[in-house]
Amino acid sequence: MSVVLNAQRRRVSIHPNNQPSGNTFSATNFPQINFVIARQDVFLLPQSLKLNGTFVLKDDTGAKPANAPNLAAAALNGSTLNNRIGLASCIDEVTIQTLNGRNLETVRNYNRYLASSKPFMNNSFDYNNGLNLNDSLLGSKSITTCRAANVETNFSIPIEVGMLGDMPINLSAKGFQGLQLNLLLAQNAAVSQPFNLYSFDGQKSRILSTNNFAYELKNVFLTFDLVKPAQELFNRLPSTGLLGFNTIQSLHSTILSSDVTTNLRFGCRNAISVTHALIPSNQSTNRAVDSFRLAGPEAPADIPQAIRTVQYMRAGELFPYNFVLDSEAEGIDNNPQSMIAEPALNSVTLYENQHSSLNPMSNVGINNQKAFAGSKQENGLPYPMALDPDSTFVLGVPMDSQKQGANFKDREYAIRIQSGLNDTTANSLFTFVRCRNVAEYSPTGVNVVE
Repeated sequence: MSVVLNAQRRRVSIHPNNQPSGNTFSATNFPQINFVIARQDVFLLPQSLKLNGTFVLKDDTGAKPANAPNLAAAALNGSTLNNRIGLASCIDEVTIQTLNGRNLETVRNYNRYLASSKPFMNNSFDYNNGLNLNDSLLGSKSITTCRAANVETNFSIPIEVGMLGDMPINLSAKGFQGLQLNLLLAQNAAVSQPFNLYSFDGQKSRILSTNNFAYELKNVFLTFDLVKPAQELFNRLPSTGLLGFNTIQSLHSTILSSDVTTNLRFGCRNAISVTHALIPSNQSTNRAVDSFRLAGPEAPADIPQAIRTVQYMRAGELFPYNFVLDSEAEGIDNNPQSMIAEPALNSVTLYENQHSSLNPMSNVGINNQKAFAGSKQENGLPYPMALDPDSTFVLGVPMDSQKQGANFKDREYAIRIQSGLNDTTANSLFTFVRCRNVAEYSPTGVNVVE
């Protein structure tokens, strides 16, 4: 007997389970947002899930910024958001759980994870002609988006974690049995930041307001699409079984010396890729700078120190490459370190590199025609018009070209970085691991088995 696979698709809107009075969330009052998606015989389409609301940035008197693209910093001129992740910079942590509290995925430093991945998945055309339709604070340059912070802004942004990828999520009793989504908001000092101006000779100026600003999220709600197939489909599903899903792990460590090996324990059986983002520790939550910029090693802060070699290892052996990634000569000459940069790019895109902001200009600040496809100018675009230089530096490696992942369940991962650091400036090393997981469902609940 065949099963008729006719299905109905509908859009659902839900409000936070912990809605405060005034419907306003902020970093200092009500910093956690909780949504409950009930158990039902449907499939959730995770890529349709959007966080919606109104964003406002204001100082202690209630005044909004008055950003103007000029060199005159003032009380109200010089406070905006990171242009590469926009409103997502307000979210510090994302947790997905079952309704009985079983943890499925927790992404700490979620905003920094997006800062180290989104520019490599989207080029400047994507930022300026698509992504900014649902988040007006997204753009290829901070100076082009700073005016959006001057007014209350409506937004509709995806939650881009591993579990909310492209695989439909079964919310029935023969699946995940409903979900909870918890969002923890980031500190004001990490979200509010200056914007940058560049002169025609490439000199950078940070425009920082003298007033401190704090953000609020108002009238927050969640929207998503559900697909309800014929009931016969759910009746035929076994009462117990296995479900596959993806997750993002995040870890934090510190490097200080010119030759440092960082050992990390992932505890996952299928690690697909690892990406590292660096920033001086005193700038990771600092309103005077871009707290989400993608810097290489620096000592002191804002003074780059070239990376000489990188080694990736598993259980003390070189892995997945059996050789040292050596780009010392390119680093000394301030040229793109392709032997290091290409695996890092692939660790984010998993070899799908059709859209990326990575080029000689954004990577190491080389402003020539090779940095801009189709440009006929010998010296590239003028700095005030070009992508912000030195803004797309990460380290990382994909574990295999088949995207199946490598076993780090009982083996340590290690990265060895040789650079120009000199034991004077601590640099924070943020690590993001893409993993493939398996959960077992039964009438008693859901249990993550690997």
